Amino acid sequence: MRRKKFLPIMLFLTVSVFVANACGGEQINNPQPLDDDIVLPMPNGRTMVLRPVCFGEGGGSYAWKRFRVGDPAGGYRELLTGVALGGAFKVESSPQSSGEDWCYYIGKYEVSEDQIFAMLAVPPEYEDSAYPVRNLSWFEADSFIQQYNQWLNENAREDIPEYGGIPGYLRLPTEFEWEFAARGGSAVDGVLFDRRTPYPEGNLEEFEWFAGPRSSHNRVKKIGLLKPNILGIHDLLGNVSEMTRSLYQIEYYQGRSGGFVAKGGHYLSDGGQLRSAMRTEQEFYALDSRSDTLSPGKKQTLGFRVVLSSLVFPNREVSGRMSDDWETYRQGLAQSLPAAVSTSPTSTRTQVSGTEAAVHLQRLREELVRSGEVSLAVQQEIDLLTASLDDIQFTIRQAERDSAYAWIKIGAEQAFFLHKEARKLPILKQLLQSAKSAQRTEIVARYQERESEIRLNIEQAMSSYFESIRQLGTVAPAAVEDGFVRYRQFLANRQAEQQLHLLTMVERHANAYIIAKRMDDESWQKELLEWDGQ
Repeated sequence: MRRKKFLPIMLFLTVSVFVANACGGEQINNPQPLDDDIVLPMPNGRTMVLRPVCFGEGGGSYAWKRFRVGDPAGGYRELLTGVALGGAFKVESSPQSSGEDWCYYIGKYEVSEDQIFAMLAVPPEYEDSAYPVRNLSWFEADSFIQQYNQWLNENAREDIPEYGGIPGYLRLPTEFEWEFAARGGSAVDGVLFDRRTPYPEGNLEEFEWFAGPRSSHNRVKKIGLLKPNILGIHDLLGNVSEMTRSLYQIEYYQGRSGGFVAKGGHYLSDGGQLRSAMRTEQEFYALDSRSDTLSPGKKQTLGFRVVLSSLVFPNREVSGRMSDDWETYRQGLAQSLPAAVSTSPTSTRTQVSGTEAAVHLQRLREELVRSGEVSLAVQQEIDLLTASLDDIQFTIRQAERDSAYAWIKIGAEQAFFLHKEARKLPILKQLLQSAKSAQRTEIVARYQERESEIRLNIEQAMSSYFESIRQLGTVAPAAVEDGFVRYRQFLANRQAEQQLHLLTMVERHANAYIIAKRMDDESWQKELLEWDGQ
């Protein structure tokens, strides 16, 4: 029986009953199975395994997820850019949402040589190989996906997820789909999402293959040997770089379109360079210097993984629903998404809109004059409207100044609280050790409880501090600068010398975030907790 809607994520496509062939194709292509893997069959008992990437934005027609791609470490080619992404399939629940949610599905592993062998005429040594396929052109990857889609529709259509009664289909991921999954999607908080990699500091070799004796020894590795990311996806940032279906543009979606985008590093990449935002331009066709001819580009460090997607308008019912929801979306959520705004402060964005409105008013004035229909009353109304736009700009700038001051005050107070709490831990540690040595069990328990309270206080205050810094990135830099001047004067009037010293660190953190739009949370936390009061 054909499924008309998805079950919850934990019950997705319970098709793991596929029996591996004698060569162990299923084990080769899913070395680390999970209960909620999404498993699609392939010829001769092989499988293609995918993982859900969900958004936690509800099940509405326009449940887009807003986030930023890019990384300051990548320079102008990875300039921070706001984007919004939606899912391909509506589900009844997901790990990120107790109600309806939207998800897409991405390959759990890089496509293996054995999977290519199942569909294409390739060297026989590809059979039963768990190495990621490489030295394959973009066109050959596309041909593999096309042939596999046809095979699924002819042999296993009941196993393909549907949306609006239409089966989904496999394709290369877009750059934004790939990076969202690489950052941990909605399964991580904003601070972790912003990091260069979504892994614990110093543990990169547990998750990704990169150059050198600490990791790959400069050799490609079999799929799925290391730990997955939080979404259960393996080898995203290393082992082989991965093709996408996105054309390369320096500013992501504006400018000249070149080759295709490849994401991530590979087994010859320096570990210090691996990051979720890493992107390179790859040639569709490469020039052979010996024959002076063009041929499809291939690299020994380049492979791919697939995404399972769907149509946006699979039927009239969906189309009608999206049409009905459009005005509500346009007047609400859409106004805060990248298609309508940039990452500029509110005052800057409204100033742009106000300027545009003033231009339209001037055009209206000129048109009325030309038509000879402008009266004194109409002229006065236009003048009043122009003045109102100026008043709005002034009000917004003032609101930004007040907002910046409030967030600076909150952040600075949290920073000083962190300093005081952190100073208690070494003393408590000594007392705890003395109590343990004296075998005073009841006192040990009280000290341990107190230690837990202090660490919880630190965790909550740190979260509040980071949120304050993040909020300062939403207002104009001039308002932030003014706020620090005002708060510094406030502290000076109260002769709060220690807090004045600490405010310098807070201001440095705020300015760094305003420039980079990314948190350096680990080093900032270390600075705050180790600050000596000077």
